[in-house]
Amino acid sequence: KNVHSAAEESRLMSKALLRVWALALAVAAQQMGPGGMPLEAKPVFKSSKLVECAVCNEATEELHRQVALKREGRKTKVGEDELQDMASALCDPDDDGGEWLTYFDITQSEPGAPLKVEKQDYVGECRRECRTIAKACAAVYDEHREDVAELLYKSEAISAEKFKAKVCSKWAAVCPQAKRDQEAYEHPDEWWLPVDEEMYKMKHMQRVINQQANKYGKQPVQFVDPMQSAMFMDQDDEF
Repeated sequence: KNVHSAAEESRLMSKALLRVWALALAVAAQQMGPGGMPLEAKPVFKSSKLVECAVCNEATEELHRQVALKREGRKTKVGEDELQDMASALCDPDDDGGEWLTYFDITQSEPGAPLKVEKQDYVGECRRECRTIAKACAAVYDEHREDVAELLYKSEAISAEKFKAKVCSKWAAVCPQAKRDQEAYEHPDEWWLPVDEEMYKMKHMQRVINQQANKYGKQPVQFVDPMQSAMFMDQDDEF
């Protein structure tokens, strides 16, 4: 009886997930832009180059923190493949591992002044600046993901400061930040916005649905905030 009950419960759970996935796909289809692609903010490419050092330091410190948390209470060593997965998720603001990106705002005191990345108190909307920071992060971690995982696997006791120096200064060579391209440059600033609570729940549901979609070979979904969609329609591609 217990075996049949467990099997029935599993079957009902699978059906429920598939129904949620189908509903989410229908909602996502209504939020597509021209050509059937989800509307998404575009990074400011020049700005991403000008914050690579700051972003690399923040990203590397965040990964160090995430790995330390994962090791807590573990009786077995965190594997190198697990560490690579964590490094892969680090620069994706649509993944739980990359949610930290949404906390940051890019600021500039005046045209030609250095760009800064400043942490805010809450989860934010991932608009142009968030995608710009994500691009700067990926510029480092796409190339050095395996090296980072190997270092964290072999040197469990490495400090955050030594880890940042190794990744950002030695391997990626993005620190210190070059100043030659900053003169007369004016970053196209935008307001940092905290994420809407309902939208945050929807995005979290999207992650869960897409994990199931990937597991069962289904098409992933992409929810889009209508407010963000309106903002992204007229983005200048020259940046």
